[in-house]
Amino acid sequence: MNMKKMKKVMALLLSVIMILAMSATVFAAQTKITITGGDNGSEYSAYRLLNLTTSTTGTGENEKTNYSYTLNSKYESVLKSVTGKTTEKDILSYISSLDAAGIRTFADTVYQNVKNMSADYTTKNDEFSVDQGYYLITETKVGTTGKPAQTGSVSLVMLDTAGNKDISVKTKEDVPEVVKKVKDVNDSTGEKSGWQDSADADIGDEIEYQLTGTVSEKIGDYKGYYYEFVDTMTHLTYVNNSAEVTVNGKVCTNDFEINWDTAKKVLTVKIADLKTILGVNKDSKVVVTYKAKLDDNAVVGSEGNPNTVYLKYANNPYQNGDGTNDTGKTPTDKNIVFTYKVLADKVDENGNALKGAKFELFKQNEDSTWKSLGEQAGTGTDENKFAWSGLDDGIYKLVENKVPDGYNKLDDQIFTVTGTHDSESDDPKLTDLTGNVTTGTITFDKNVTNGSLSTKVENRSGSLLPSTGGIGTTIFYVVGVVLMLGAGVLLITKRRMSAKH
Repeated sequence: MNMKKMKKVMALLLSVIMILAMSATVFAAQTKITITGGDNGSEYSAYRLLNLTTSTTGTGENEKTNYSYTLNSKYESVLKSVTGKTTEKDILSYISSLDAAGIRTFADTVYQNVKNMSADYTTKNDEFSVDQGYYLITETKVGTTGKPAQTGSVSLVMLDTAGNKDISVKTKEDVPEVVKKVKDVNDSTGEKSGWQDSADADIGDEIEYQLTGTVSEKIGDYKGYYYEFVDTMTHLTYVNNSAEVTVNGKVCTNDFEINWDTAKKVLTVKIADLKTILGVNKDSKVVVTYKAKLDDNAVVGSEGNPNTVYLKYANNPYQNGDGTNDTGKTPTDKNIVFTYKVLADKVDENGNALKGAKFELFKQNEDSTWKSLGEQAGTGTDENKFAWSGLDDGIYKLVENKVPDGYNKLDDQIFTVTGTHDSESDDPKLTDLTGNVTTGTITFDKNVTNGSLSTKVENRSGSLLPSTGGIGTTIFYVVGVVLMLGAGVLLITKRRMSAKH
């Protein structure tokens, strides 16, 4: 080939190269990944399974973007093992053919093989800036405070960044739920509520509680599923051997462990592996019922006696073992038990303090009999104050057993105590308190904050009966003289009549 022809060929090649250079641009772009829905403090790792290059051809309306995937040599052996394919083409074809369920299985299996390898990217602030590719992203540490505060479960996501400069990924925390309920019982009427968020009770009453927990939608993926109720009580004491556990409505016998910490007042109900119970699935509910007694030091009034529960559960389906190593917890659920007091001041008809009385308070039972809540003598500076604390809804009778000298006994006073509180609320409140007198003359003033019904119990001095003083004596004396004169006249008359005879 002569020089002239060689120059023509070289010129032609240069032209082709220039054309290609103008019509195709190949580059490796970056993508910003923002993760939402996770808990504060969560940490994430990203594994780039496939590399991605992007090219454009044409210009203007004819411009076209092309994507080219290649195996990341770091994970090549893993992908071959998981897919069962040996060539890059077959592996890419396999991944492209997966449906949603297949992607999930693929992600789970890949993670088991790469979790002990160093990730390509990590973050503690919910953001990545990564080279474009096909990624497995995993939550490696679940935060302890969330939005709202809670601990979730480990999440996995497969993500293709092709064509995106910014991507937002929402994790699925799959958090079980737990609720705590209580029954409200009126001892006087026998009326019993359903399961609700508040109740009132007498000190010493045994109160019925119910805990209900759900399970993870991914429970089938767990090797073991740890499950524990943590129930913290305030001024309540667990009644030994009162707990019953059911799963899907079936009573469990040996599948759970009960522990009552007297000092901390914490009841735990633990199931080491929920999956060992036959029939457990994503729709299962675990229910615990038990009784607790209201203590002598229970808080009276609107503050009430709050009690909370949270659920501690396995939150990483990808760990080995029974699920105890990685656990999360749900938000707490709260209910409150209220109790009340009746206060009485002993006064005379002028409203002055009156000492020397003794009163006894009774509560009516369901069978209409009366239960004594104790006799009291007056206390305080004037020895005229009476108080019965730790009372429930119900019908009561106030009886004066000792009357101050010079005063008349008070008739028995019968009244009904009624507390009104939120039955369905995340934070139940005491909204009203009334004392309705059905027999008697007393009236009550209420203080909802203090949980008190206050009354003044009045005694009147005894009335004077007719006596021998004053005008009565004069009349008696006058009548007496008249009678004596009459007797004298009669005697003289009789003597005169005898003399005639």
